[in-house]
Amino acid sequence: MTGINEARQERRGYRRLRVNLAVVFRVDKTSKTRMQIENKDIRATMIDLGEGGLSILTNYSIPEGSILSMKFTLFKVESDDVSFYGPMDITGVVKYYHVLSNNEFRLGIVFQKIEKNDLGEIANFIGSSG
Repeated sequence: MTGINEARQERRGYRRLRVNLAVVFRVDKTSKTRMQIENKDIRATMIDLGEGGLSILTNYSIPEGSILSMKFTLFKVESDDVSFYGPMDITGVVKYYHVLSNNEFRLGIVFQKIEKNDLGEIANFIGSSG
């Protein structure tokens, strides 16, 4: 019998790394989302990252299909050394959102437009983290 996490892993086809990093996003004006947050930078917390996408926690309900422009920098601290990857500017589409407690939402985002260099840095970041 396959567990939920294993099933998700197989469906995604790539490894996800749990993280706790800041991300800033903006809902694309061409997106079907027409709300008070359009063209406004919103801070959120990235909670996992893979070569094909990421998940964030936010206080805004953003519907599936919305296009987000995201900016973030990855960093890792190992003893006395800090490694930085980025900054990255990536476009993604919301594939799902779940309502959590405390008026928070978890968004699953699939990368839609990403520079080859950024994808390589994400792969290196995930690969060197375990």
